Amino acid sequence: MKKLIFPVALVVTAAGGAFATQASNAKDATIVPAYRMDPESGLCVYAEQECSTITGPVCTWNVDNVTPLHDSPLSPTECGDELFKP
Repeated sequence: MKKLIFPVALVVTAAGGAFATQASNAKDATIVPAYRMDPESGLCVYAEQECSTITGPVCTWNVDNVTPLHDSPLSPTECGDELFKP
């Protein structure tokens, strides 16, 4: 009986870890604040809207429906990864 407890505990722990990782990945794919490059200043500025990190159609700025939106700035003059429509 004791020989069976350790392998069962190991399998249960591994399964729990797999579910936790899957839940974490789903949580990471969320709605985030969106930023755009301002052509006049050359800065990455807040676009006053939110987009998704889940891959799909590109999220565009509501003002012109053309400018792609990005994740939080990497630096004042460089926006993060492209975002997608929620």
